[in-house]
Amino acid sequence: MEDRPEHDAAPFAAGVHLPWSDAPDRVRGWVEASVGSAVVGARDMTGGFSPGCCALLRFADGRSAFVKAVGSTLNADSPAMHRREAQVAAALPPSAQFPRLMDHFDDGDWVALLYEEVAGTMPRHPWVEADLERVLEAVACLHEALTPCPIPEIEPTSVQFAWALDGWRSLAAMSTPPPGLDSWTRRNLDRLAEMEADGVAAVDEGDTLVHGDIRSDNVLLGESSVVFIDWPHASRGAPAFDLVAWAPSVALEGGPDPESLLGRYRLGRALEPEATTALIAAISGFFTFHAALPGLTGLPTLRSFQAAQGLVARAWLRQRTGWA
Repeated sequence: MEDRPEHDAAPFAAGVHLPWSDAPDRVRGWVEASVGSAVVGARDMTGGFSPGCCALLRFADGRSAFVKAVGSTLNADSPAMHRREAQVAAALPPSAQFPRLMDHFDDGDWVALLYEEVAGTMPRHPWVEADLERVLEAVACLHEALTPCPIPEIEPTSVQFAWALDGWRSLAAMSTPPPGLDSWTRRNLDRLAEMEADGVAAVDEGDTLVHGDIRSDNVLLGESSVVFIDWPHASRGAPAFDLVAWAPSVALEGGPDPESLLGRYRLGRALEPEATTALIAAISGFFTFHAALPGLTGLPTLRSFQAAQGLVARAWLRQRTGWA
């Protein structure tokens, strides 16, 4: 979930990226020391909302690796996200579904993560049926592999996302709600705030390590595997959280509507309908409230993307509740 920065989904542009050549000397020197070989080529990667460096590096000894690095001057929150991702990535069980963390760097300002190269491409947009089927099955396999949660000390989803799951209550508490809220939302704002509280409880109804930020730019399709990258938002809770948070972006990328996507999830029969609706309320509140906030440094398209997801999520919620 992207406010604790980091997205990209057509037709939305990416954030402002820093070329690898502009990374601090100490970061570039650390990479070469860690690998034990000089960097002889770098391909800067685009996509995502991270304002830092993302690059595929080629070394003199023929090896390749992926690096992502960010400093607090680019965005004050991003280094903390990279620190948490390093902790989670180091604790993930060995699997072809996860990138392997080779090393990480942290000098208190700049944080960098060095991963083995993952051979793969992001899903095509508009969504191609074969890609969607692969990713849906991979999400189900991911949730099965990560249940019970393999990192017992990790925060519950309600704690990890406490900053994100109070959107409707925040809007309801305003003396003057922000302009642009549609009439259905204004009419049902108090009911939405009540349902959101149930959604917060629902996110913890499970013992799965959820990714917390599944989107096309965090998925790589390899020849024989689907790899889920970028794990700073991982937490312990209900696997439905991943599906509900992902579904609006799939619709915006030319895929099926959220209800259809949820129905195609292989483990969906285990989802309790009322709890799922409450979870949709919590997610739609996040998108709606955060879209109305001021923009973030280095992330010029984030708010417009959240606004678009909010429109999809609210329509989904209206369909599920039947509220007038």
